Amino acid sequence: MADSTTVGVLTNIFAAPSLAFAAIKERPNPWLPLLIMIVGTFAVQFTYMQVVDLPWMLDQQLQQAGTLTEEQRNQAVDGATQIPASVLGAIQGISGGIVILIIYALIALYYLGVSFALNLGIKYQQWLALIAWCSLPAVFGLIASFVNLQVADARFLPADQLNPLSFGSLLALETQGATIVERILMQLDVTVLWSTVLQILGFQAFTQRSVVTATIVVLGPLAVIVLIASLVALT
Repeated sequence: MADSTTVGVLTNIFAAPSLAFAAIKERPNPWLPLLIMIVGTFAVQFTYMQVVDLPWMLDQQLQQAGTLTEEQRNQAVDGATQIPASVLGAIQGISGGIVILIIYALIALYYLGVSFALNLGIKYQQWLALIAWCSLPAVFGLIASFVNLQVADARFLPADQLNPLSFGSLLALETQGATIVERILMQLDVTVLWSTVLQILGFQAFTQRSVVTATIVVLGPLAVIVLIASLVALT
């Protein structure tokens, strides 16, 4: 019998995923993994805003956006740097947590739609719990980012190089001149692959469908995101 306690699921999602999936389906509780991800994201973003050279970072981001003149960038940077770094860090950290909640909620809604279309009878909270628990490998990326902030000179560290486990960092790829899609792909890390595999296996365990079907369903939104980003980059 699967250990349906929170501690049991936390252990099994890494050591014995099939047992974790059974427990999640039986007693869906997404709050611990959500809390871990939100707190971890807040800690990294808040710390980054305390150590990075704010004028340099803001100017770099505005240059990448490419929508402002140099004078407009300078005005925007001057205005933003009047705000204390602690406030900017809190805003950044809270925004990151909100983004996580929105993304998980939307993916769970997508899975609910698939469940309805296939007459699977799986509820929204079950899907949300599955997504939240399967995202936990990303904690290793957050830990790596936090350690990187402690040991490196982060004053002029670009945000997209914050995570040393990202493919861009591991392969020493330059983001200068990269398209939106290329920057998104470079910021992905090995834990994303881990989480994706867990979601595929979890979907299969929940629905008893084939691995091929589970893979198509899980990777569907990612393919749409890449397609939309590619179209935006071409316009």
